[in-house]
Amino acid sequence: MKTTRQLPLTLFGSILIVLFGITGCSDVPYTGPIITVDRVDTYLNAIGDDTLCLKDGFDSVCVKLDLDKIEVDSSDIGYTPTVHVHPENIAYVFEYQGNPILRAKRTMDTSALVQRLEDEGKVNLPSSGNNLNVAPIPEGWIIEIYSTAPMNVRVVEGLTIGTNTQKDLRITQTTKMDDGVQFAVETTIPEITVQVRGLIPGNTATFHISANDINSNDNTNILKLQPIQ
Repeated sequence: MKTTRQLPLTLFGSILIVLFGITGCSDVPYTGPIITVDRVDTYLNAIGDDTLCLKDGFDSVCVKLDLDKIEVDSSDIGYTPTVHVHPENIAYVFEYQGNPILRAKRTMDTSALVQRLEDEGKVNLPSSGNNLNVAPIPEGWIIEIYSTAPMNVRVVEGLTIGTNTQKDLRITQTTKMDDGVQFAVETTIPEITVQVRGLIPGNTATFHISANDINSNDNTNILKLQPIQ
């Protein structure tokens, strides 16, 4: 028995582009019915998980979809993290499709950052009196990636990453977890970029992280996905 499913409009738009290319190669003009949004499921059948067929009652055209390549609509899509500020560290937790995929924690004295947030009216904390913790807090980054799939990981200082791997930071203290891996990088720089291939199927995931702020923009504290060509 053949089943029919309704598809998201964004996916349907991609399918139309493919089908228009097919009909453009024919010398015979298309004379079948025009598909409207409310009648998509009348003419569009899903066969399996990756094949779609368009029919008009007489003929049909089937297209096999590469799901890994269309999982992300655009390389400009950005995902912002949830930020956790503690007295001696700040952590950035990134999610994808509702699940945490990476946590980057920098050990540091966050009192100056918290004071700036208070001055800007972004937080309102009760007074804790004099700060008795005068010992310096060692600074460093701990990264957790929540995936057990094979991955290629690169970490560099700053908010940009190129193809030259000579400036990649050395990954140390690698520890396997039940749901992924944890490691450290040897740098005291507050801005790093983590690039992971194999974390999100069909895409390179690049995390631009700055411990100087909790805000996000196009270049800071954001995850960007680039489809693998």
